[in-house]
Amino acid sequence: MGHESYRRNRWYPGEVLGTALAYFACASLALVLTRFDGGIAVVWLAGSVLFARLQVTPHRRWAPLAFVCTPLAICASQLFGFKGLTGVGLPLLCIIEAVGAAWLMRRVFPRFGRFQSVAEVTAFIVVCGIMVPAVTALLAAVMTSAVRDIGFWSAWRDWYAGHALGFVVFAPPLLLFLRGDVAHWTRTAGTRVRKRTFGLLGLVLLASLVTFGQSRIPLVVVPFLPMIAATFRLGRFGAVSSIVIVILVGLGCSLAGLGPTALLAGGMALKLQVLQIYFASIVLLLLPLAAELYARRRIVERLHAAEALHRLVLDRMSDVVLRAGIDGTVRYASPSVERVTGYPAIELGGRPLFNLIVPDDLPMVLDTRRVVLAAPEESAIVEYRVIQKSGAIIWVESHVRAMVDADGNVSGTVSIIREVTERRHIVEALKQKAMTDPLTGACNRRAFDDALAALVASPPIGAEAGCLAVFDLDHFKRINDEYGHAAGDAVLVRFVAIVRAAVREGDLVARLGGEEFAVLLAGLSVERAQQVCERIRLRLGAGGVETSSGSVIAATVSVGIAPLSVDSDPERIVAAADIALYRAKRSGRNQSAAA
Repeated sequence: MGHESYRRNRWYPGEVLGTALAYFACASLALVLTRFDGGIAVVWLAGSVLFARLQVTPHRRWAPLAFVCTPLAICASQLFGFKGLTGVGLPLLCIIEAVGAAWLMRRVFPRFGRFQSVAEVTAFIVVCGIMVPAVTALLAAVMTSAVRDIGFWSAWRDWYAGHALGFVVFAPPLLLFLRGDVAHWTRTAGTRVRKRTFGLLGLVLLASLVTFGQSRIPLVVVPFLPMIAATFRLGRFGAVSSIVIVILVGLGCSLAGLGPTALLAGGMALKLQVLQIYFASIVLLLLPLAAELYARRRIVERLHAAEALHRLVLDRMSDVVLRAGIDGTVRYASPSVERVTGYPAIELGGRPLFNLIVPDDLPMVLDTRRVVLAAPEESAIVEYRVIQKSGAIIWVESHVRAMVDADGNVSGTVSIIREVTERRHIVEALKQKAMTDPLTGACNRRAFDDALAALVASPPIGAEAGCLAVFDLDHFKRINDEYGHAAGDAVLVRFVAIVRAAVREGDLVARLGGEEFAVLLAGLSVERAQQVCERIRLRLGAGGVETSSGSVIAATVSVGIAPLSVDSDPERIVAAADIALYRAKRSGRNQSAAA
């Protein structure tokens, strides 16, 4: 840790001196080759050199870079450009411009430097291509117009064009080079990639030579096709390499009097400005294109990873995932479908889903599909029988939901299917046995125990397994003592009728003994189960029970609620509900409490 901290805070004199010498060389060449009639250089690469180095350097090491570059910038100006105080002020302004642009980019886009998104490229163009050079051009125009016979706006235009285009054209390739993109490509590219790269960049070089190596035909659009091809095939590396090739060939030939700019009427300053506009248009085309391609490539990679994970999950899960079209044709079935139906997934593809369903259950399934197709935001649960490949019939539970395409139109259904044959057999066996309380018609304790065990062992598909509600009539002994056992029996019968009217058809209502009852509310959360229990409690307390003698008995009930849990023993669930019931009793009765 200490060694890494030392490396981060260490001052690298070679890096600083190398940047300063590169700045001096670029400034000198610009002043010698692109400064005309004693004015401002119309091509300015030095600012991009310092800007790019600052972007790849920690902020705490900016001061040495700016400090060492400043005297060399002044020296270049005194030797090849403006003399005197102007030859000091303009170089200082160039240093401030590069540092200011770098600082502002760090504030606007902290992760700037890779050109990996359109937003990053846009921020760079706005800051370095518009804002910063426009401001520094005002100060430069004041200085130069005071010592030379140059109009203020002419000086402003030359400075702004040279520095804005210099940033936009030269900074991106320098940044990507300094950040190690070229070195990374050199290390990781295989032989096939290298051959393709050299072939595409060779086409860019050939097109650039054809365009700028002659002055008869203005073939300025010729390099665009191979540059775009290199960007599509090689990404940012191809885009930046193409830009560098075109800049080197175009600038060299134009300074030699060749290329499309030779056909322009005007001085070399105008020709170089037009050339830089051409270079800038290439940068503005290729960099956003490369950024968008990079972003889309990342999206595709994430989609492939998600698809691989999706396939892995589907291959391992025991439930069947099935997608069907509007017409019921199977479009996809997970591998587990073979275990459930006996049909391999590949055999079901393109077949109608309805051929597997027992004819008697088909209308119910079709009705469920129509409901979910009409309401894509809703899902439905349906149980039906399926004919296996062997001819055997099994029960399945299916959660069905509509699929919506990119245009928002319903395109079919997706189902999660679980075999529930054993659960259905248990339920049917319970119906066949005499497991009802002879007085109230509710299930007895044995039926309740079996149903609770079955529900815990095979809960419904969904987030909630369900709840157990235990009811106990308040002061029931007093009712028997005051009104007789017949009246007490009437209260019990009336209570069961109220419960059955309040719960769903499939919910099990059982009499555990005496005045104690239980209800299994499958698939309900504790909150929803408590709402159902409160409705039962209020109905019993509001109406009372009329006996055969015409008297009305006021009765109330206390309720304890406990959630079902797959990993919990049924006895513990009942105990939890009993504890909640006793808490409701101790709190004054005629109320509900949840475990």
